[in-house]
Amino acid sequence: MDGFYKGFSQLKSEGFKVDVIVPQAAIYLTVQMALHGMKTSNGEILTTTKDVTKYILDEAGVAIVPFYAFGADVNSKWYRLSVGTCKLEDVEGVISNLRNALKKLA
Repeated sequence: MDGFYKGFSQLKSEGFKVDVIVPQAAIYLTVQMALHGMKTSNGEILTTTKDVTKYILDEAGVAIVPFYAFGADVNSKWYRLSVGTCKLEDVEGVISNLRNALKKLA
């Protein structure tokens, strides 16, 4: 959990439009992906939370659950990331994949 928290904090400090809340649970991390309105390398605009969720899955290989699945507004930029099946050695690769996907956005 701490590895993912530090990784998201690093991405934020690098200027990417992400945020993270200090871990408060055993296997879930709350992260923000404020990517609405950004353009992918193939020219598609990430208009909806569903677009952002799909982009992160397709480009980074990371599955995140949008907060609207838990009753939040459908346009919420907040997500739940489960780290329950991850190993410590997975963290660096996941953060690297996210960084690469975020770099492709304009």
